[in-house]
Amino acid sequence: MLLGLSGGVDSSVAAFILKEQGLDVHGLFVRMTCTSQEKESLGCADKIAQFLKIPLVVVDWSKIFRKKVIDRFISTYLAGRTPNPCVMCNPQVKFQALIKESEKLGIPFVSTGHYSRIKQCASNQTFLLRARDPGKDQSYFLHQLDKQVISRLILPLGNFSRIEVEKMASRIGITDLVQQESQDVCFLKGDYRRFLRQMDSFKQVPGPIKTTRGTVKGQHHGLADYTIGQRKGIGIPDKSPYYVVALDPSKNTLVIGKDEELFKGHCMVEKINWLVEPKTSLLSNVSVKLRSRHKAVAARI
Repeated sequence: MLLGLSGGVDSSVAAFILKEQGLDVHGLFVRMTCTSQEKESLGCADKIAQFLKIPLVVVDWSKIFRKKVIDRFISTYLAGRTPNPCVMCNPQVKFQALIKESEKLGIPFVSTGHYSRIKQCASNQTFLLRARDPGKDQSYFLHQLDKQVISRLILPLGNFSRIEVEKMASRIGITDLVQQESQDVCFLKGDYRRFLRQMDSFKQVPGPIKTTRGTVKGQHHGLADYTIGQRKGIGIPDKSPYYVVALDPSKNTLVIGKDEELFKGHCMVEKINWLVEPKTSLLSNVSVKLRSRHKAVAARI
């Protein structure tokens, strides 16, 4: 088993669980950002590997990460959309590194510390399921993995809550060895806007702020400063607050409206990753999330 060992508590406990099950576990640390935080993570991963007596392989995917994640992160904001770097990174960097290294080492299965579940059915279909702990479920971040990766993936933490994992880490004595969890994106420290302004390829262009009826209300500093649903930072006072309703890159226009104008009955999607066959019965009975923390709502495709 080749497990992505990040130095955090989740992947460390996942490695322990797999080893307790009698599996021959190898750790893989993927270098992506070359930051001081990543250096600290590698140090923690090395300590965990020594503690668990498993080999640790370190690979450098920083150039690929830059191209596949950071450059796309910038270009997506410039196009007036809000990217999710973790959703981009998992299928194109992190799991690609796991699969390629597992093939080099002749290891058939890969694993991570993500909170999600894998189910193998009699029809030979492999399903990606939500974790038992809804507050920690990370299946949203794995939804772009292809079937071939999922069929080789083992996720030991899918049936555990985060509290149970932390208790397990304390019981086996690794709490002081692991890196503390961060809510930040791995290559960002603080506000993403400051990061974007430091990039040579990123240029902000001011433009008009208009209501949904076309009335000009002011000027924005650049569309990348805004995302749909945003209320703070628009700078247009009124009796009731304005929200960002749309971004129009073709006209460099920020469209604002009231709370009720945010609600939509439909949306257009692209790059659908069908992990199961899209049968007609399935298309009329689905749940949809627009963001990882959103509550899923009933929908039809």
